[in-house]
Amino acid sequence: MAKTLKDLLLALLNATLILVALCLFLGWKLASTVGDITGTFAEKVQIVAPLKEEVQGVRGELTALRSDLSSLQLGETAANSVTAQKISESLAKLDGLEANLQATQTRISEITESPDQLINAAIENSADIIADRIIAIRGCEPTS
Repeated sequence: MAKTLKDLLLALLNATLILVALCLFLGWKLASTVGDITGTFAEKVQIVAPLKEEVQGVRGELTALRSDLSSLQLGETAANSVTAQKISESLAKLDGLEANLQATQTRISEITESPDQLINAAIENSADIIADRIIAIRGCEPTS
């Protein structure tokens, strides 16, 4: 009986050590995969940097267009009230476009300067999706 208990304890110890080794291996693979994904994601975010420069160029063009319209409004063309009204409407539209462009440029700057937030959000979303799939596989689908 003592030999049986000894063999049982050894089998339990071996199974535990095998499970620990398996968990360590899977954790190591997961960590390396997350590291690779993070590196790749940071590289992909840097692709957006030229877009940031293009947005700055468009903002410059909008500013030039605004000054051209303002000079037209103040010049001889403004004698006609219909033309002056159209120029004023165009300037108002330009203000809206410039505000939208400024917001876009700010968002692009945030993404390119700190991709960690975007990476964390992607990881959290992926973890939520995986957890939902595991729950669905187990048959514990929440009622919605």
